[in-house]
Amino acid sequence: MLVASRVAHVTRGRHQVTAVSDASGAILNEAGLDVKGLRAHIAAGHPLVEFGGGGVIPAQELLTVPCDVLMPAAIGGVITDQNAGQLQCKFVVEAANGPTTPEGDAILRDRGIVVLPDIYTNAGGVTVSFFEWVQNLQNFKWEEDDVNRRLDRKMTDAFQNIWKIHKDKGVPLRVAAFIKALHEVTRAELHRGFD
Repeated sequence: MLVASRVAHVTRGRHQVTAVSDASGAILNEAGLDVKGLRAHIAAGHPLVEFGGGGVIPAQELLTVPCDVLMPAAIGGVITDQNAGQLQCKFVVEAANGPTTPEGDAILRDRGIVVLPDIYTNAGGVTVSFFEWVQNLQNFKWEEDDVNRRLDRKMTDAFQNIWKIHKDKGVPLRVAAFIKALHEVTRAELHRGFD
């Protein structure tokens, strides 16, 4: 799945989802898709391309839809050296595993398109799995609001750490995320007595 979004009010965190794709194709509505209606449509078992709230476009065209945020969210290797030069977005938020090839990543970097890497964006699910493990160990159940609050804190802290490395060292966010990850693994190994 690919999602293209325009930010309507940055200060309020609002945005409009303008295009979405899946295996059946893609739909586009430059004025914004009715996401709630689209979710109900999909949940009812209907194909994405039969949703009446947008025009059908070829799935690969979604990559070139003008937008603020492009979110590849299902398949790896969709942003490559063949198409990275055609993207018309400000940010790529990688919600799939490895959606951007190294060659595509270099092109995006040269074009000034900020890539929020999958190593960060996919960490939310892993973090909630950790919370579930902790709850099981304690024979305790947190309310959904508690889990969301804890997740928000962890993800915000992680982003701030990655952003600081990105700024301090002048490296892309992907490299900053790897630096932070290696630092944490090394620290844990030393703390446990391995050297």
